[in-house]
Amino acid sequence: MVKQQDDPDWDEFHDLEIVNWKRVRSAIEHENQLTNHRLTWLLSSQAFLFAAFALVFQASTKSDVNSDQKVFYQLVLAGFSLTGILVGIYIQRPLRTAEIQHDNLRDWWYKSISDHDRHPPICGDTPNWRDRFLPPSRFPLVFVAAWIIFVFGVLGNIIISIIKPYSVIIGILVLGLVGALGLVSFGVMIGRRQSNGRPPRP
Repeated sequence: MVKQQDDPDWDEFHDLEIVNWKRVRSAIEHENQLTNHRLTWLLSSQAFLFAAFALVFQASTKSDVNSDQKVFYQLVLAGFSLTGILVGIYIQRPLRTAEIQHDNLRDWWYKSISDHDRHPPICGDTPNWRDRFLPPSRFPLVFVAAWIIFVFGVLGNIIISIIKPYSVIIGILVLGLVGALGLVSFGVMIGRRQSNGRPPRP
């Protein structure tokens, strides 16, 4: 039985809000630890791949490297880039899951308490625009974008020679994709406006 604060034998272990505060706080700390571990894995793996990429690239620029060896070096560099992209994509999902769980815990806590001033904040400051624009789950995408740039930098000539005969078809497909995305976005905006203008259901 949960005891109220005005009971003579009240203590914090029988106060439902205090018990819930500790439960939610412990769960948030767990999610933060998982986020920190995953970011550490991300940075460690990317640092190793960047170092290996730099060493192989430096070796490929030596004057005694023949054309066959350059192709081999290009394939190795492309392999490092592909690995970096896959690692970034693989870690991004767990980071996003931890963010969702963190937000759910915070929202549940603030909805369940009766007096916000009675308890200390359950987590840090309210997220600002920087936190929303670049949360931890988007950090791996920065590395993915960097590796894509490296792929085009290393294999640019090969990629251009492959897609050049199909440049017209690719251009048409890109324009069609952009147009389809524009129509979908326009339809979503219209749907939201119509839903906002509807009276609430009884």
